[in-house]
Amino acid sequence: MLDNLRQNKGGFITWTFLGAIIVVFIVSFGPGSVGKGCAAPAPTWSAKVDGVTISASEFEREYENLIRFYQQFGQAPTREQAAQLGLPGQALDRIVDRALVVQEAERQGIVVTDAEISRTVHEMAAFQSGGRFDFDLYERTARNVAGSAAKYEAMLRKELLHQRMLQALRQTVKLSEAEIRQAWSDEQDRAALSYVRFPLAAAEAAAKPSDAEVAAFAAREGARIEAFYKGNPARFETKPRAHVRHLLAQAPETADSAADAAARKRVEDAAARIAKGEEFAKLAAELSDDANTKAKGGDLGFVSPELVDPRFAEAAFKLAAGQVSPPVRTASGWHLIQAITVEPARTTPLGDARLGIARELLSKEKAHALALRRAQAALDGAKRGRPLAELFPAKDPQRLGDQPVVASDTPTFRAGDASIPGVGAARGLREDAFAASAPQPLPRVYEAPDALVVAVVKSREKPDPALFAKQRDAVAKRLEEKREGAVIQAWVKDLEGRARIARNPAFLESFASAAQP
Repeated sequence: MLDNLRQNKGGFITWTFLGAIIVVFIVSFGPGSVGKGCAAPAPTWSAKVDGVTISASEFEREYENLIRFYQQFGQAPTREQAAQLGLPGQALDRIVDRALVVQEAERQGIVVTDAEISRTVHEMAAFQSGGRFDFDLYERTARNVAGSAAKYEAMLRKELLHQRMLQALRQTVKLSEAEIRQAWSDEQDRAALSYVRFPLAAAEAAAKPSDAEVAAFAAREGARIEAFYKGNPARFETKPRAHVRHLLAQAPETADSAADAAARKRVEDAAARIAKGEEFAKLAAELSDDANTKAKGGDLGFVSPELVDPRFAEAAFKLAAGQVSPPVRTASGWHLIQAITVEPARTTPLGDARLGIARELLSKEKAHALALRRAQAALDGAKRGRPLAELFPAKDPQRLGDQPVVASDTPTFRAGDASIPGVGAARGLREDAFAASAPQPLPRVYEAPDALVVAVVKSREKPDPALFAKQRDAVAKRLEEKREGAVIQAWVKDLEGRARIARNPAFLESFASAAQP
């Protein structure tokens, strides 16, 4: 391959590969560029995709790409901030997806030849010096990025395979003229509203039923109450929970057999001392590797089965109060567990829940009726020509319960937008707003999940057919890119569902711990 490069210094890439831009970006970062001097030395792999190992250095390059993306927008997150944003997990997901795409490209017989690699390298700005390809610069950079020119070329080949596979997918997207015109219309069809929301929670606080009203409701609505009880079983089930202590001898599941055996022996020795009468809490404070609970004698508080490692839960919920488990292996290492109290699962019977359900249903019913009266009065006022801002001013506002009710204005939004800013998902409101031809009150009170809404159209902009020809190509491009993105996303998700993917939690844990001060 190096010989080919020497022989093709004047080559030119056909940009159908679409890979060079991304590769130039990758060149900026070498292996180990992440947090030099602080990255954990082990484990060395970040994920495995259908048996193919993705190295730590591949993860580091992708992570740095994400950091550089934020820096382009004037942000430079620290390692701790990046962890809070979930960037390490995003980087891992991206390299897993890239590996899936490359493997599928290879299965489909897509090939990138040595000649294409050579032409790509010659065209890349990173390897130009004085307007010409600089072979020595290329060789030095390739060694810095990947360890050797051969490894760099293998990385480049994968990147070009990835781009070629995605380009093949993009070419499957075809748009009809009707779809383009509809997308154009959705962009050009615009409205702005004045609106008032009447929050149901505030109305519920203001419309509390009396005990007598609740009792009367329960007497006449028995079938409705029973249906609610049966339809919401989780509301009336208390999951089991246990108050436990633990003593941990740390050993990740990737530990070698000697380290694993040593951790288990530490726990077994502690168990022997407890069996002879020593206090569990005292030994946990002395021996446990769990820094968060050590000072509390290993006290974890109450735990539920779904909140802890399944192996930990299985052992903990077999114990009676005061009992100590045998050694238990989890992803963190070896544990001893002591139960302080154990509360079994229980279900509240319908008889005990009846009045509570009746109060809840009646409160919501009364709240809805109160909010509807207030909303209908507002709509009647708007239909008589009074502006909502006059009916519901910000200064000295009307109130519903303890909340002020104030008119607001939306910015201009388009028919194709996913939601109406500030209003929420109020069924039928969007359709009525775009059916209006001029500023006017909308005809009814609209139901959002958490409020009733009254709205007035403040402005309407309808598409001008004379502008379609001029704007068509730009709209088509945006629609095509959106459709291509959706196709690629669905296709990659399908690959994920059929692949054997193993993400290495110990790797991400060690990476995250390097960010700690």
